Amino acid sequence: MTMRFCALLLLAVSFAHAQKLPFDVHALFKLSRVSDPQVSPDGVWVAFTVQTIDLEKNSKPRQIWIVPVAGGEPHAITKDGTVNDRPRWTPDSKRLVYVSNRSGSSQIWAMDPTGGNSRQITNLSTEAAGVMVNPDGKGIVFTSDVFPDCNSDDCNKKKLDAEKANPVKARIYTTLLYRHWNEFEGARRRHILTMALDGGTARDLTPGTRHVPPFSLGGPDDYAVSPDGKELCFVMNPDADAATSTNAELFVVPMEGGDPKKIVINPGADNSPSYSPDGKWIAFRQQQRGGYEADRWRLMLLDRATGRTTSLTENLDRNVNGFAWQMDSKRVFFVTEDRGKT
Repeated sequence: MTMRFCALLLLAVSFAHAQKLPFDVHALFKLSRVSDPQVSPDGVWVAFTVQTIDLEKNSKPRQIWIVPVAGGEPHAITKDGTVNDRPRWTPDSKRLVYVSNRSGSSQIWAMDPTGGNSRQITNLSTEAAGVMVNPDGKGIVFTSDVFPDCNSDDCNKKKLDAEKANPVKARIYTTLLYRHWNEFEGARRRHILTMALDGGTARDLTPGTRHVPPFSLGGPDDYAVSPDGKELCFVMNPDADAATSTNAELFVVPMEGGDPKKIVINPGADNSPSYSPDGKWIAFRQQQRGGYEADRWRLMLLDRATGRTTSLTENLDRNVNGFAWQMDSKRVFFVTEDRGKT
């Protein structure tokens, strides 16, 4: 009896001690970061990204996991490489397209929902990111930092090789923006490219000297493909001095290529375009004061037939952070913060 009591007392003390351990930085490092959930079109699976902290290797590996919508045990479906993220479903729910560095550089890959039959789609010298699957399931769009005067990957590769071989590493800047956050501005520009899902030659849909999309203003994706697969809507700052301007505008361009057309006129920032499932509307976020980065983000609606825009949250004194269409195109759900909560 005494032995059992002592054992129980020791267990209770140990448990109490464990409960009092502080939630310090070491405990924080042990937590996995879950993000970017993507429901399969057939409603069966959710693919998502999990980031962990590896203190010994001083790295933050990201892998793709999957779990049944109805509930069940989640499990990782990627393991090779240190960055596997942005899972996107094909319309038939049979494949996942994602970004991975498993081949040594950031490229677009595709795999089965089980993680099998992985296949590399892109092999660009300028690498690839931000992948989306076209609504017809036959192609993808993605971003790549390319040289504006190049129209092929061979050209980009030659310029990259010349940069590496040049012993002079000094930089000369005559204009802003020479640095953004933790990266110096170089000769390359972020463009949106398209390619067949089976691979092939990438085609630049946004050639020119601008970053397309521009540096993120903190929201969902700044480009989208129309439901019929014929049009790309993207964000670009057309002002002569983009470094001192927040005038990001919405443009559209045919998926076959062509001249972009501006579809919104507003002195502030417009971003995060999203087509309604029926293709009749584009919802997007808008700041109405030019040059004021802390302006309120409104949820806007653009009628594709008339070009008329409407603010859906004009009477709400809150920022719209993210949003999603209802499948019948009759409602838009959005995320906002209120009294310290999301």
